[in-house]
Amino acid sequence: MTDARLDDPVRALTARTGAILQDLLPGGPHVALLDFPAHDNAGDSLIHLGQMAHLRRLGLVVRYLADDRTYSPTVLRRRHPDGPILIQGGGNLGDLWPLRQDFRERLLRDLPDRPIVQLPQSMDFRDRGRQTRACAAFHAHPDLTLLLRDEISLGRARDAFPGVRAEFCPDLAPGAGPQQRIGPVTHDVVQLMRTDGEQTGEHRIAVPRGATMLRTDWGFRGADRLRWDLLRVPSAVARHAPALRGPLQATVERTFTAIAAHNVDRARAVLSRGRVVVTDRLHAAVLAALMSIPVVALDNCSGKISAAYDAYLHALPGLTFARTADEAAAQLDTLLAGAAR
Repeated sequence: MTDARLDDPVRALTARTGAILQDLLPGGPHVALLDFPAHDNAGDSLIHLGQMAHLRRLGLVVRYLADDRTYSPTVLRRRHPDGPILIQGGGNLGDLWPLRQDFRERLLRDLPDRPIVQLPQSMDFRDRGRQTRACAAFHAHPDLTLLLRDEISLGRARDAFPGVRAEFCPDLAPGAGPQQRIGPVTHDVVQLMRTDGEQTGEHRIAVPRGATMLRTDWGFRGADRLRWDLLRVPSAVARHAPALRGPLQATVERTFTAIAAHNVDRARAVLSRGRVVVTDRLHAAVLAALMSIPVVALDNCSGKISAAYDAYLHALPGLTFARTADEAAAQLDTLLAGAAR
């Protein structure tokens, strides 16, 4: 069961975010949503579910959904002949994940006649050449809105892209609402730590003497991996046979919805194994908090977790932030003692 204490803070954050979206999104009941996260990062899947929930609450219908490899400008215009284009939110506005930025810039070139809204992102450019290229692409589009999910990213965007509309909006993942545990508690601590390019390599958390710990990261194994692979078959066909993208579009969209749900369910099952969670993944922290699991969050390499915590995540009950491994260990001591009572 979820904790009733979550209801008011989550509802307040959702209402705050929904009001921002309502003011910023162009009018009309239909939208297209591009850059679906067809990978096994459950955090991006949680963002997708939160985005869809927010759009439903606003009365907006997604009539075209695609990732970067099933996207077809022709099919988009046929299924969504007019109206705004939304781009998936996340933490990839910049050059840390260059394929995501490449696709974003391609969409701006392909769709100069449509309002485009980049849903809430963190921004981090390390390469000045890539930032200059992004600046040119952003300024070339006549109707682009960038939503940034923390004040640091918002400041960076306004400095880097003067004249481009850039506004603050919290991350949309909490819009998915309170979540339930899946399965039994098997460890005192689930330590879910990044193993990708955003890791810091500095987080070695000492757990209290006698406490049990599961160290893991996102990903699928066994039957979960088989289901994941099967769900991806329609989109794989569409990617390799462009002529079939139109006929397969409805099937691809249904499997995308199933992929996101499967991804988040498996993440819930992993987090449910701990009495307490410690993580340097932003959306592992968000999901644990939505599940009423006490969670200690640490920063990734770009500082996006501390920025999000300062901006809005501090409002979620049970979610605390630690700036060092020693601070995280001390918070774990306190949380485990409280969980034992």
